Amino acid sequence: MTAHDGQLAALVQGAPPLSGPLALYDQIRGLLVLTALPPVPDVYDLLWRYVRDEDHDLSLAVDTAITLGEFDLAQVAALRRAHCGDVGQQEVAALVEAAHDQAEALTLRIEAGRTDLADYGRAIADGGARLAAPLDAAGLAALLEQLGAATATMQAANARLESELAMAATEAKALSDKLGAAERAAITDQLTGMLNRRGTFEALARIQGECRGDTLPLAVAMIDIDHFKRFNDRFGHALGDEVLRFVARHVADRIAGKGGIVGRLGGEEFVAMLPGQDMGAAAAMIDRARAELASQIIRNTSDGSSMGRVSFSAGVAGDRADDSCDTLIERADRALYTAKRLGRDRVVPDRS
Repeated sequence: MTAHDGQLAALVQGAPPLSGPLALYDQIRGLLVLTALPPVPDVYDLLWRYVRDEDHDLSLAVDTAITLGEFDLAQVAALRRAHCGDVGQQEVAALVEAAHDQAEALTLRIEAGRTDLADYGRAIADGGARLAAPLDAAGLAALLEQLGAATATMQAANARLESELAMAATEAKALSDKLGAAERAAITDQLTGMLNRRGTFEALARIQGECRGDTLPLAVAMIDIDHFKRFNDRFGHALGDEVLRFVARHVADRIAGKGGIVGRLGGEEFVAMLPGQDMGAAAAMIDRARAELASQIIRNTSDGSSMGRVSFSAGVAGDRADDSCDTLIERADRALYTAKRLGRDRVVPDRS
């Protein structure tokens, strides 16, 4: 946990003891009083993440802002952009609105083309009716001139519409590319490149449904880097971030061949999703990755100095018919804490 625990404890001194979600609510209430922030959804959501210490980096940033007296609505927005994926979601919303505007503009272009075509049809029909009556040379010349002008107008309208449709297709492709990139950003952890918390739960729900539909097993591993805060305190957050990236990629590379996916829930905690693997096979895969990691000496890339070994603990649970995504992760999380109690640097399967 971060230094914010002491601040939270100070806020509730003298209050009757609470437990569970009520205790977290009481901590949030105290923070709202302390900072004079309004209890609006964005503020409450950020403080909920803070009191649960879901993201160690976020907790440290909030601690700093509170200590400096800078924890206001602008800082809340900045912290949400940096740690909660709000930028990606806002960009997706803006791009969806742009797509809507583009569709309306394309509709107007097509309607204009239909009007031009209708005008040309009327000119041709009128010319046909006039040809049915006797015409002298002057009348025929006037009719041909009228039809020629109508044809030239229609050709210009067609060329304009063709150009506008080509431009619309280019704009749509660019917008589609931007929307895809924004959607990926909204579910991607900026630090490690893995799925973020939102992306992890979306992927798990999809994988869980697919595995059940195909009657395939599914296992989930909760992974926590051992003594990571101690490492951060000793070597600094920059090198700590490098370790987070390294461990995430190490695990992801070793399960990718079996269709495994890694997501970061926050801080030094990751989830490995292993479709098609039962709990025993998944635990063996994660344990091989653990043993390989623990056998390596991590070095500072700037000067080659040793930073010792890095290990992780993990708990593995297999999906059951009555599991939701939350209950599946909860069982893996309980197994993870068993692994920690047993001394860390080990993988423990769920026995519940």
